[in-house]
Amino acid sequence: MKKTLLLQTALVAAAGLFVADVANAQVKAEPLGVTVGGYYSQMFGYQDRDPNGGQKDHRFTTDSEIWFNVRGVLDNGVVVGARIELEAASYNDQIDERYMWLERSDLGRVELGSTDSVTTKMIYMAPSVLPNHSTTVHSEYSGVVNAPLMRFVNAQDDAERINIYTASNRYFGSKAGKGLQLGFSYTPNNCQDFTTNDLTNACGGGFRTPVGSEEGLNIAANYLESFGNVDAALYAGYNSVKVVGNDRESGWQVGAQFAINVGGGAAVQIGGGYNNEDISNVREREAYTAGIRYLTNGSAPGSVGIGVEGAWREDDDVTVGDLDYYQLGLTYQLATGVLTFAGIGVAETDAPGTANDVDQTFAVLGISLTF
Repeated sequence: MKKTLLLQTALVAAAGLFVADVANAQVKAEPLGVTVGGYYSQMFGYQDRDPNGGQKDHRFTTDSEIWFNVRGVLDNGVVVGARIELEAASYNDQIDERYMWLERSDLGRVELGSTDSVTTKMIYMAPSVLPNHSTTVHSEYSGVVNAPLMRFVNAQDDAERINIYTASNRYFGSKAGKGLQLGFSYTPNNCQDFTTNDLTNACGGGFRTPVGSEEGLNIAANYLESFGNVDAALYAGYNSVKVVGNDRESGWQVGAQFAINVGGGAAVQIGGGYNNEDISNVREREAYTAGIRYLTNGSAPGSVGIGVEGAWREDDDVTVGDLDYYQLGLTYQLATGVLTFAGIGVAETDAPGTANDVDQTFAVLGISLTF
């Protein structure tokens, strides 16, 4: 799933409003209802790449989805719902995420279906300075050759799984609420859709023979709290997956993000993280990220954001190589739900004699609609 974490909001802004809304909604039963949302991003990209590989140095690209959200409340106060994310163009993966959920504000939340793991949904590291370009959330449409991604490599997103969350710091697309929250994911087959061109993750219509990996386990924890004018978010995650025909592979990561509210709606966001994991039974990967961003007035119209973000990766596999990544991002909230952005960056990969040995300078200019 392509999403932007904390791009236009402070860490726990409006947390009390979200929690109050949940509590009030569970007072009486509500029939199932459907709302439609999504996003549409249009981008112009430029690159200076060495070696070039015959590629053009500029392009237009689109990233968009339409979301169908189902929600209702039972007589016992349990909130039930579902979410289907439709790619707004023709792709092999036409449906991104699709899952149902059950929730009580005092107990927690359960998600069942094709969705991201808890370590992906609960992660806090460097603040995102550009939509679709981030060290924790990076769209495949970004155009960066060797983009960093601090999420676990072996924890396939959008896979058929069960996610379980404890009640505090309620997770529902936004990170609302405060306190400690724990999350657990179990992924039997590491597969995504009933049919797909990628046979390594095709679920089929029934029981299947595992391909690639199976029995994925994810455990995550985050803690959100405010200390005076500082909002803090701490995160830790663990991933373990069994490679078919081999042993289990595991990894762990930690991260933190802080928002220093300086008055008038303005805030300074700062954060970073560390990731360590075994990959494909042959190598160890370590990665670090750090970033800082200044935001003048949250997601209010007229708000300006400027920030810098970096990532550094060390990989034992020389065919993958080490990576140094930096980017500078500028955003302007043109109107409610309308964000313009521009950025430049550098990605340098050291993998001599391989296709991954690429140095790239890139630039992006775009506009994103969220509805």
